[in-house]
Amino acid sequence: MIPKEGWTPEFPPELVALFREEGLEVAGIAPAEPAPESAEEYGRWIAEGKHGSMGYLAEHAPMKFHPDTLLPGCRSIIVAALNYYQEASWRRADNLAAPARGRASNAPQYAPADRDSADEPAPLGPSNDPASRPAAGRIGHSNHATAGRIARYAWGRDYHKVLGKRLRRIVRKLGEQFPGESFRSFTDAVPLAERYYAERAAIAFTAKNTLSISSDFGSWFLIGEILSTKHFPSSEDARDRHGACPTNCTRCIDICPTGALYAPHRIDASKCISYLTIEHKGEIPVELRPKMGNWLFGCDLCQEVCPLNVRAQQTGVSDFLTVKAGESLELREVLEIENDDEYTRRFAGSPLMRAKRRGLLRNACIAAANTGAREILPLLRRRAADADPIIASHAQWAVEQLEGGGGETADG
Repeated sequence: MIPKEGWTPEFPPELVALFREEGLEVAGIAPAEPAPESAEEYGRWIAEGKHGSMGYLAEHAPMKFHPDTLLPGCRSIIVAALNYYQEASWRRADNLAAPARGRASNAPQYAPADRDSADEPAPLGPSNDPASRPAAGRIGHSNHATAGRIARYAWGRDYHKVLGKRLRRIVRKLGEQFPGESFRSFTDAVPLAERYYAERAAIAFTAKNTLSISSDFGSWFLIGEILSTKHFPSSEDARDRHGACPTNCTRCIDICPTGALYAPHRIDASKCISYLTIEHKGEIPVELRPKMGNWLFGCDLCQEVCPLNVRAQQTGVSDFLTVKAGESLELREVLEIENDDEYTRRFAGSPLMRAKRRGLLRNACIAAANTGAREILPLLRRRAADADPIIASHAQWAVEQLEGGGGETADG
C-alpha cells in the first residue's frame, strides 16, 4: 500500500521549535522499553553468523533493545529523520541489476496488477524485462563506463557529523530547558536497535528490504536519537499511515545481486554489497566479486526499485549537496591514490573515510574487472604489487579476469 500523502506523528509543543530550528521536521517519541522478543530474534541472527565480520554487532547484543544500558533512567527515546535524497544523473530504469544467481532471469519482478490499485507497484520504466537490464550495479551510460558508484548517503559530507551536530545542539538546549534531567544523542554508531525504535516512535515502518520507510521520505533518510530521562508522551501508533509493502512485491529481493536479501524482512549482511564495500575489511569472497557490479561504496539497488520511494524529494541540506565524493568516481582516479595521506586529503569529511584506502582500492579493482575496464590494466598491474596485501591480491584477481576472462563475470 502506497500512502496518498505524507504523515508525521504529533510532537510535544515544547520540542517542536527545537527540532524545526535544526531542520528536523519529522520526529516521534518511543517509550524506552526493552523488547525481549526482538532481542531473542537478534541473538539468533548473530548466532547464524549473518553479521559477517562485524564483531561489534555481537558485542552490542545486550544493549540493542535495552535503552537504559545506554542512559540509566532512560524513559523516552526521541527519534528524528533527516532526508538525504538526491537525483542521480542516470534514470532509475537504466540502472537495474540482473536477478541474483539461482533465480530465473525471466521471472516476473512482481505479480500482474490493476494499475489503478495503490496496493501494487507501478512499472519502473520503459522496459520491465529483466533480460533487457544492464548487469548488476552498472551505470547505464557510456560516459560512466570506467566509473564506480557511490551510495547516495555518501555523496556529500559525513552524515554522522551533519546530523550529529544538530542533535547535540538540541541536547544542550534540552538540558537548559529541563535541568536535572539527562539527555544523550546518537547517530547510527550506537548499540541501539534504531529501526525498531523508529517504528515505535511512529516515524516509519520496517520494509521487506529491512530498511525504515517513511511516508514523507520513503527510505532515503537518516535516523538519529536522543535518549531522555524525562518522560515525553509516546507517539500514537502509525497504523499503516506510512504505507506497507505491496503484498506480492519482491522487487528488493529480486534486484539484490548477491542474494543478501533472501526473504521478506530477512537479510544476510555478510553478503550485502554495502557490508562488503564498507564494513568488511579483508578479502572479499571470490564468488561474490562478480555480483558486486561497479559499486565502490555502499549500494542503493533495493531502494531504487522500491515503489514506496515514489515521493522521494530532493534534500535541502547543504552539507549533503556539497560534493565530497559525488555519485560516482573514476576508477583510475581511485586506483592512482598512492598512500593513506593522499587518501585523507581527497576524502576528509566524507563517509568514504570509513572504507580507508585499502577498502576503496580493493573495491575499485573488483569494479574494474566487472566493467571490463581493460584500459586501466597497466594501473591494475601496478596495484598488484601494492604494499597492502589486500589491494595487491584483488588487483591481481582483476588483471586475471581482464586478461584471461577467467571465472564468473558480472554478466553471468
